[in-house]
Amino acid sequence: MLKIAIPKKGRLSNPCLEILKKSGYEFEDSGRKLFSRIEEKNIEAVFVRTQDIPEYVQDQVVDMGITGLDIIRERGADIEILQKMGFGKCTLTIAAPKNSLINKFDDIKNGMKIVTEFPNITDRYFKDKGINLKVIEVSGSTEIAPYLGVSDLISDIVSTGTTLVMNNLKSIIPILDSEAVLIANKDSLNKKREEIELLSSSIKSVLDAQGKKYIMVNLPTKSLAEFEKEFHGLGGPTVMDVISKESLVAAHFVVDEKKVSETIQKLKKMGGTGILITPIERLVN
Repeated sequence: MLKIAIPKKGRLSNPCLEILKKSGYEFEDSGRKLFSRIEEKNIEAVFVRTQDIPEYVQDQVVDMGITGLDIIRERGADIEILQKMGFGKCTLTIAAPKNSLINKFDDIKNGMKIVTEFPNITDRYFKDKGINLKVIEVSGSTEIAPYLGVSDLISDIVSTGTTLVMNNLKSIIPILDSEAVLIANKDSLNKKREEIELLSSSIKSVLDAQGKKYIMVNLPTKSLAEFEKEFHGLGGPTVMDVISKESLVAAHFVVDEKKVSETIQKLKKMGGTGILITPIERLVN
């Protein structure tokens, strides 16, 4: 049986379950359960702390997992990253008090104190730059440290920057971009390759379909050359003859959701009629 670790709580939990559901793997809500099985697919999800997932995958307690890239880098886990998930995006950022004289990287000097939940990433980053800081590890409330006089700087996860502003902090330099990623144990990847690739490809098809729309339109044959020049689709639009008294073709193609309105206007100018726009559940290339 394939086992996958999913965050039990936090900002990654619900998006994980939603993506898996759209991919054909609907697990029961993790609110009170520690595991959930889909017998017909021979797969089991275990709901654990996001921070523990890299070790569980590395030690083959589970075969796969979904967790943050920042946590993987901090733990130094020996795992295989299969793909980015497109959610949970954030940046590990160095910040200082708003009234501090530290305004850029060059203002950071040897011996300064920095508080963080990511001591390994932070220490490696500065040592690679030739700077030795006193790194102080905490388990939360990083932003309060400079106010209490505990540190000169903090290294913390930033999504929108609102929390920094609220706590009178300013961003100095980003050191790691992160998001949720799908990972696998290297040994499991060899022994259970078919099952892992099935799940991974199912998730990828859902992710690739996000932000895309499928458009169908009837066009005058005389506009076909202009249409094919304008719209390329995925490898080119699909064009078929229409049984009609008029000289028409039916064109099917995929566009980014943001471009739907302008696409409709272009199609109308080409004489397009019967325009249909539909969502795409999955997209397999």
